[in-house]
Amino acid sequence: MFDYKERVRLLRAALEKKHLDAFVTSFLPHLRYLTGFSGSNGLCVITHARVFFVTDFRYKEQIQTEIACSRSYITRGSLVEMAAEKKLLRGCHRVGFEKEFLTFFQYQEHRKSFSAIRFVPTSDIVESLSSIKKKDEIALIKKAIDITDNVFSELLAIVKPEISELDISAEVSYLHKSHGAEKDSFEPIVVSGVRGSLPHGRPSSKKIKRGDMVTLDLGCFYKGYCSDLTRTIAVGNPSAQAKKVYQIVFDAQRLAIEAAHSGLSAKKLDGVARSHIRSKGYGGYFGHGLGHGIGLQIHEYPRVSTQSTHTLHTGNVITIEPGIYVPREFGVRIEDDIVIQDETCRVLTKSSKELIVV
Repeated sequence: MFDYKERVRLLRAALEKKHLDAFVTSFLPHLRYLTGFSGSNGLCVITHARVFFVTDFRYKEQIQTEIACSRSYITRGSLVEMAAEKKLLRGCHRVGFEKEFLTFFQYQEHRKSFSAIRFVPTSDIVESLSSIKKKDEIALIKKAIDITDNVFSELLAIVKPEISELDISAEVSYLHKSHGAEKDSFEPIVVSGVRGSLPHGRPSSKKIKRGDMVTLDLGCFYKGYCSDLTRTIAVGNPSAQAKKVYQIVFDAQRLAIEAAHSGLSAKKLDGVARSHIRSKGYGGYFGHGLGHGIGLQIHEYPRVSTQSTHTLHTGNVITIEPGIYVPREFGVRIEDDIVIQDETCRVLTKSSKELIVV
């Protein structure tokens, strides 16, 4: 059981600094972080004294054992209207909402239902808390990673000439669930040969050919927490250029992992891998960020990129995933999940990073 009271205490401290009387959210990952709710429709109202939760009839039974709050309500209509009817924001004047996740329609509904309240747009309040993972959270992430590691191992017997990218993608989803995952944490990426230059290419009907480099990017959810793993393998003997590029990406990732520690700026960490790739003449072929945080979402804080303003802290769980994408030829990406520690980091993924030929 997570310490939801501590999470709410820290949130309230953040609200106090911003001179806010309360906070409302309906963003599902944040509902789960603050209350434990794993359903698809809910509204949480946090004041300095109480935590209220509103959902619909589908979750009446579920919330009795799942959520941590002062009082919960069930409605067959609008969650916001129910919150207004029960006067959950009584005595509040300035109420924070998450500007990235509240739609304009929902904002209008809040304003209409609570006409006397000033709703203040906020950003990063929950993200700044949830980006620091506790031991119990890291344990669940590690379990998700272990499942994905096992799935990758089984894929090595499946990837072969004449199987399609879509077939491999379907196997990923099936294997994740067969190993105990809730679901994929994103649609599996399976790109081969010339399609490997598409960093986030969707699986297609293209069949694997001998000589193809195949990039496999997969992850799953386990009890709400996710994994993210990428490996690029060769089907048959790879070309000399493919071997060269693979080694460059391999070394760039190794250097970044060796450099990662608490207190380092995420931008500088990105630069460690990027400068190595640039020094080998492939700087123009690495266009995305080095990594991102993972947890209850597949993309969380901190962002690790050339534009990042984040600093790494002990407890951050992030990906390290440099890549080189040669248009109309092939691509290579290697990705691991790591947890930031005071002086170093710990790699959570265990799948081999040596160039595997199947």
